[in-house]
Amino acid sequence: MMWRRTKSWVALLLIIQVLGAIFYGVEAKPFRILLDTDVDTDDFFALFYLLKLNPSEFHLEAITINANIWSDAGHTVNHIYDMLYMMNRDDIAVGVGGEGGILDDGTILPNVGGYLPIIEQGMTTTGYCRYRQAVPVGRGGRLDTDTNFGLRKAFLPQGTRKYSPLQQPTAQQVMIEAISAGPITVFLIGAHTNFALFLMNNPQLKKNVEHIYVMGGGVRSENPNGCCPRNASSSCQPGQCGYPGNLFTDYNSNPYAEFNIFGDPFAAYQVFHSGIPITVVPLDATNTIPVTEEFFRAFEESQGTYEAEYCFQSLKTKTAFRSSNQPNTYSYFMWDSFMAGVAVSIMCSSDPNNGENEFAEMEY
Repeated sequence: MMWRRTKSWVALLLIIQVLGAIFYGVEAKPFRILLDTDVDTDDFFALFYLLKLNPSEFHLEAITINANIWSDAGHTVNHIYDMLYMMNRDDIAVGVGGEGGILDDGTILPNVGGYLPIIEQGMTTTGYCRYRQAVPVGRGGRLDTDTNFGLRKAFLPQGTRKYSPLQQPTAQQVMIEAISAGPITVFLIGAHTNFALFLMNNPQLKKNVEHIYVMGGGVRSENPNGCCPRNASSSCQPGQCGYPGNLFTDYNSNPYAEFNIFGDPFAAYQVFHSGIPITVVPLDATNTIPVTEEFFRAFEESQGTYEAEYCFQSLKTKTAFRSSNQPNTYSYFMWDSFMAGVAVSIMCSSDPNNGENEFAEMEY
């Protein structure tokens, strides 16, 4: 009797150990994340946030770049490579939208999705790219984004990975590899071109995408009086105040659009109608947390790491530029980093399906 009882206890302990190992293995698996970005300033704030998370809980698998709005491929890829090198994350794959289809003489080959919005591409992707024309080429636009106002080369160490035309992995290659490997969460903080093309060409892999988090759109965008400051009486200039969109370059004709959706509306349509669970953090939410003087001073006094210093100097330059063009208003908001915070908080929740998080109230 004693032998049987002892044997039973041994068997029970073995079962518990096996189950414990199984559950530990399940719990130990981190959330796999794919980030698709246009690499504007607020984008790399979000990137640094993700890189600072515990990798045993959240593992950034890959970064894909859409080069059809705020940035140009070569500069942006090198910027990402330098940031990853500084953070000791050269293991992260980086792909750029459509690269591999442009020859040295400037000839554009058919497979360049990511440089032009889907709606313009047709069969060859050549066409009139009307959406990107909303982004200035020089100051205040792509030039500043590509160079990060000249800060990138002055601050960031440079590793061995460099942009190489015709050899750089494409966004589609990187997405297919990362999503094929298993369940993954996708963060979209730029135009949706890359991911929409992936969904259209690889419907069999859609099942691996557990959730999509989007910073984009303006659900209830409005501008009560169409000018800034909001309380102006007799005369004022059209500007970004109230709850408008953020298409500051063409405010008069389109006061409601948000750049990430505006950049490729048909791609956004494909993503929103994909059937994959999606959480949207729109301007309605991000515009409630401007970079205030209090926040700016607190950040200035808390630069304990090199990446914090890089972010602060970038923010300082960016806000100074925007404030000079939009006086009397909060000129900068934590768009993409706020979305990343909301997403991570939801993913940490005991019941992520209800969207519960520590940063924002969710509406359905």
